[in-house]
Parts: sequence; structure tokens; C-alpha cells
Amino acid sequence: MVITILAEPRSGSTNLGRWFKLNKEFTVLLEPYNRNAFDYKKDSPVYDWEYTTNHLLIKEIYTPDMDFKELIKFSDKIIVLYRENKEEQLESWLTAHYTDNWTGEWYTNQMKHNNSRIDYFYSLISGFKSNYILNENYFKVSYEELYYSNGLQKIIDYLKLDCIKNENFPYGKKYRIDLIRSKLI
Repeated sequence: MVITILAEPRSGSTNLGRWFKLNKEFTVLLEPYNRNAFDYKKDSPVYDWEYTTNHLLIKEIYTPDMDFKELIKFSDKIIVLYRENKEEQLESWLTAHYTDNWTGEWYTNQMKHNNSRIDYFYSLISGFKSNYILNENYFKVSYEELYYSNGLQKIIDYLKLDCIKNENFPYGKKYRIDLIRSKLI
């Protein structure tokens, strides 16, 4: 089975992909369309991607210039991952841009306000919403469901694969570290 996760930026998709990677039944490609990613497929067609396991999981982050039609057609199952708390998502996205730290821990209140980046972020979110979230043909789960509710079980139920179990998630730990400020008085 070929499973694709199409995600908004900073929605927990890398962690979810890494969790699938722990399962020997899956080959996992994290952002093969992204020229800066380790799994970049150098513009080779998705139909030429090889995997030797029973299942292939592809995780991609939405950008307006990416055309995922071929990937969607190739996939047996599509998971659309989004985030409801846009304020925290924006803070995470701006911090990642500011620090160039996309996959490690980061402290809150590190972001610099940049109106053009903020505008671009909201255009990403708007484009993702109109193309994927509002499309009734896709299975959707939010970051909040995945990390604070039982969204992983929702995904497992959707995929209907006996080889995946609702355990050991999330993989690793959350990246965000809240700064606790104490007063000296």
C-alpha cells in the first residue's frame, strides 16, 4: 500500500513519518519533492520510486508551487494533516525560519516579526485549506487530535493495516520548549 501524508508546515508530520519508519513493514520518504531533503528524488517520477517493504509512506509539506496530482494518483490512501491552533503554528514556523532549526527543540518567544513571512504563512494555510482540507475526498486529522486526543487511532482505523499498532507515539518528544520566567523579588 502507498500512503501519502500531505501536511501544513509545522503540523507534526515529520514526527508521524518517523513513527511509521520504526515499523519494518514501511519504507518512509520524508519530503521527496523537497530539494533540500535527505529523501529528495531528483525529479524522478513517483512511479519510478522503489521500495522493498510491504508499504510505502510518503510525507510532503504543502507549498503552492508543488503539484501533487501524480503523487495523489499513485497513492492508495491520503492523510491530510493540519493544525487548528494557527498562533502556535505560526510561532513554530517563524522560529524555524529564524533559527533554521526545522527538526530540533526550540524555545518559545524566539521569533522575529516579519510581515512578508507572516503573509506568506497565511497564504500557505489558505491554499492548503482550499485544496485539501475543504476537499471531502480526503481523510483529515489535526495536529491537536494526533497529539492531544486519539488521532493516531483514527489514522490506524483509516488505514486498516494489522501491522500498525497504537503504541510508542509520539516518536521522540515535542520540539517546543516553553520558557518559564521567574521573578526575583
